[in-house]
Amino acid sequence: MTEKNDMKKLVEEMYAVRDRGDIESTLALIGDDCTFRMVGNTRMSPFSTEASGAAFRQAIMQLITVWDLSKVKTAGIYVDEDEHMVFAHREGEVRHIPSGVSFHTEFVDKIHFRDGRPFKIVEFVDTLQVAETTKMIQIA
Repeated sequence: MTEKNDMKKLVEEMYAVRDRGDIESTLALIGDDCTFRMVGNTRMSPFSTEASGAAFRQAIMQLITVWDLSKVKTAGIYVDEDEHMVFAHREGEVRHIPSGVSFHTEFVDKIHFRDGRPFKIVEFVDTLQVAETTKMIQIA
């Protein structure tokens, strides 16, 4: 199997366990030395700040326990084998578990690989929708 197929398969597996809400299996597939950042204004902190180590683990745990992605599907996975990077386009219904609010959305994850493992995840998501849903901000 090529490195390209290996990266794609790992990303598909990560999403499958994440979408089931399986925190430990998600973290085991990603590894301990990964970082995560949601692209957005600093007011979206801590998610818009690159998290590593214990903060990374906490961010992933919070994302999985607060956001139900069981109805989100992967629309496409694009692998740049030369740059060891995967772009995953996902879309579907997302539910904010604490409020019960659901909405349809699309987002893209850019996952950087090193030695066959993710080491950096950058998520491009509608941060205004996230902020309004979580009541970080209110638009009148």
